[in-house]
Amino acid sequence: MNKIGIHFGYFNTDWDTDFIRQIDQVKRIGFDILEVAPAPLMKLSKEQRRAIRDHAEEKGIDLTFSVGLGKEYDLASADKEIRKAGIQFTLDTFDIMQEMGSTMYSGVDIGTWNQTYSYGVIDKSREWKYSIESVQEIMKSAEEKGITFAVEVVNRYESSLVNTAEEAMEYISRVGSPNCKLLLDTYHMNIEEDSFEKAIQLAGGSLAHFHVGEPNRRPPKPDGRMPWDEITGALKSIHYEGAIVMEPFIKMGGEVGRDIKVWRDISKGAQTEEMERLAAVSVKMFREKMQP
Repeated sequence: MNKIGIHFGYFNTDWDTDFIRQIDQVKRIGFDILEVAPAPLMKLSKEQRRAIRDHAEEKGIDLTFSVGLGKEYDLASADKEIRKAGIQFTLDTFDIMQEMGSTMYSGVDIGTWNQTYSYGVIDKSREWKYSIESVQEIMKSAEEKGITFAVEVVNRYESSLVNTAEEAMEYISRVGSPNCKLLLDTYHMNIEEDSFEKAIQLAGGSLAHFHVGEPNRRPPKPDGRMPWDEITGALKSIHYEGAIVMEPFIKMGGEVGRDIKVWRDISKGAQTEEMERLAAVSVKMFREKMQP
């Protein structure tokens, strides 16, 4: 049975948070996974990270990592020093993942998040070349540490590099590492793909991680706008055994609202109890739909 998770940003307005409290929270709701980001954890001591790892293990919660690289870490940059900084940031993250017992690294991890071309580009080959060379260097460490590096397919407004499953399959083929896989996300697929089913089936065995959310980034729900039967049916058709991680963002304000671009209160004033209830509905739905 697929493990079900949620991104820690759903409950927060800022990226720094009390991860131990959130582990308790997601366990209570019924999740198996808390997806975290490297930057907040880098600010903590080894002892603090160890405490988070130990608490997660005690509660039976897995930790997966998701990143949105800043422009100072752009692995596709023409500036060699920026690429070097991005490689080092990723390798430092891998060290933290080893400390915390995590093996899944995903997100906008091959180039800058929330940055696109500022002119009418017709050829991405230069940026692909720089990005692929950077990732190939990173993959040496990923393979040694047993870390899966999942390339997220994101929409055209958040990244220029890889916008469809077809592009991502070509990208990971060029990287050429068994640890370089794919992450599909229904929010982005809704914008870019012609078919949820065909994109998932194209990814096939290369699909290592899967994000879910409604088109307006609300938590998934049975009466939502996403064709969840088509999506979960496609996942089952490729015998997908990886995680299904919710990535809803519905609160204005703070770093999270700014970075995700939440410019209205999508939650309609929901407090913690209602936020948890909405998430619990999603968990129940995916457990039922992913039954054999």
